[in-house]
Amino acid sequence: MTINTVTSRKTLPTTLAVALASILIMSGCTKQTDDTAATDKQTDTQTMTNDKDTMKLSAADQAHIDRLLLSYADMVHAAYNDSLETGKILQTAVNTYVATPTQVNLDAAKAAYKAARQPYSQTEVFRFDEGFVTPNDKREVGSIDSWEAQVNAWPLDEALIDYVSDSYEGQYNSKDNIINSDSITVSNLKQDTRDITPELLAEMNEIGGSEANVTTGYHAIEFLLWGQDTNGVGEGAGNRPVSDYMTEAGQCTSGDIANTDASVCERRGQYLKAATQLLVDDLTAMEAQWQPESDNTLRSDMMARKDNNGLRQIMYQMGSLALGELASQRMQVAFVTGSTEDEHECFSDLTHLSYANNARGIQNVFDGSYKTVAGKSVGGYGVKQYLVDNGHKAAADKLVADFERVENAFNILVEKGEKEGIKVDQMIATVGQASKYGISAEEQNKRRGWIEGAINNLQELTAGIENAAKSVGIDNLDADTGSQS
Repeated sequence: MTINTVTSRKTLPTTLAVALASILIMSGCTKQTDDTAATDKQTDTQTMTNDKDTMKLSAADQAHIDRLLLSYADMVHAAYNDSLETGKILQTAVNTYVATPTQVNLDAAKAAYKAARQPYSQTEVFRFDEGFVTPNDKREVGSIDSWEAQVNAWPLDEALIDYVSDSYEGQYNSKDNIINSDSITVSNLKQDTRDITPELLAEMNEIGGSEANVTTGYHAIEFLLWGQDTNGVGEGAGNRPVSDYMTEAGQCTSGDIANTDASVCERRGQYLKAATQLLVDDLTAMEAQWQPESDNTLRSDMMARKDNNGLRQIMYQMGSLALGELASQRMQVAFVTGSTEDEHECFSDLTHLSYANNARGIQNVFDGSYKTVAGKSVGGYGVKQYLVDNGHKAAADKLVADFERVENAFNILVEKGEKEGIKVDQMIATVGQASKYGISAEEQNKRRGWIEGAINNLQELTAGIENAAKSVGIDNLDADTGSQS
């Protein structure tokens, strides 16, 4: 069985081996984007749906799937609702900080960003829906996958947005950027940037056809709050000074540079507010797509799935995030190269949390339970119970054990990151890199083992997902066959 993984941009390699083969041309926050290798076309055998996949289900089987889809849709709605509400809290904190730039208000905005990322990172399992969603001109959002590029695209070429260090190396290498200039030229395309609005940022996202030219979403906000992390594999995140947002004459800075004209700080505040407003707008649109009893929405489309098409999508999403995205793209590439630029949250050093919440999102679907920010459990029926109800307890039990190992592995990353201050950029450092910071080879190999263990457990989890899919008659989790209904 083949699991094809699709990111918010293009198709990723389907296995870790292919991902590793393309490591040398992949990079992170300052260089290339996350889709440098296109997946080879599936053979006719691979893309052809197995007869068992399209078999008509009994009334009892269909009832189990209908219950699974309802629980799934309720979890999706709750997770996006939490993302929206925490996004609004982030917006309030950002507006307060821009209006009154103090260290206290900056810390509050950073804390709000951290809180907002917790529920959103658990939604990423839902993202892999291309090939399943039925086209509908009346639906405001075509798919989560297409929508996500404006919300969570990474890595980004931060030089396009604001100042960077002299040692910065990226595709965009002009000193002119959106914040310090009234117009910029990207790939021979001149763009008027006088008025920084949500509409401008949306228009400019991936300008010039480069997917590194990210101007919107969580990671643009992250960069504007923290700034570049210039510590390499050493301790510390980005440390953007409060003075970058001070608009009084003589107080405005761009890092170590004092600006004679405070307009650049005013524009930086405009950008941060515009990016946050756009994020809230986007989350509002997605939350509406999953409201109960809605028509012409992603929810109504999911609930209308025939036979086991919805089940195929759910299991495809679980495997796609586990292997192609989280284990390969977000972890293995950075681990092998020791590249801090390949961290998912390389400005704030919150990568350990986004990793763990990505994994938690997969387990939510398996368990059939999403815990809201307020502490309420939403769902009630997941893949685990579906497998048991259909006579596949052995497959369910294997996944229970697999998820326990994954959870334990990511708990280590969170504990080290939150309680001991050892962040992912320090964990992925090579022995040679770490030695420059006084870390012994023995200690660094232990740290790298935490990451490697999590990757290996995700691989084993994906094998369990494939096994479970086969047990219920789905021999092909190829998204290209998903739209059949």
